[in-house]
Amino acid sequence: MVGFDEALSILENPTRRQILRRLVKEPHYPLQLSELLDVSQQAVVKHLKVLEESGFVDSERVPSEKGGPPTKMYKVSQSFSLRLDLGPDLFRAEHRKMPAGGPMRLSNRLPKDLDSVVDRLGTRRKLPMVEAMGIL
Repeated sequence: MVGFDEALSILENPTRRQILRRLVKEPHYPLQLSELLDVSQQAVVKHLKVLEESGFVDSERVPSEKGGPPTKMYKVSQSFSLRLDLGPDLFRAEHRKMPAGGPMRLSNRLPKDLDSVVDRLGTRRKLPMVEAMGIL
């Protein structure tokens, strides 16, 4: 995992953030990303190289469906959280590794005493004021 400063430096580029937004959903070829983002394929490949060298993404050679040479497909390779809080008398920077598997895996790691809160959130409905006051 890259350090906080390096991660900020890499993510400051809006095109790289757009590429990552696509790759977190599913793997893509550079040409697909180029067309989706309306950015030249050369620029996309340049940004993918930076992301791959820093460990944000991995690539895999995939055989062409049309019989041509294999092409590279890219996917996100690490899960982490960056957080920066700034205000009067406040400066906090946090960089932590997240478990692989996305939000569902995270919800499975909640402390048991939060199960009732999760159950209530999962069944959102309008509550009578008296019942709502009992929950608060």
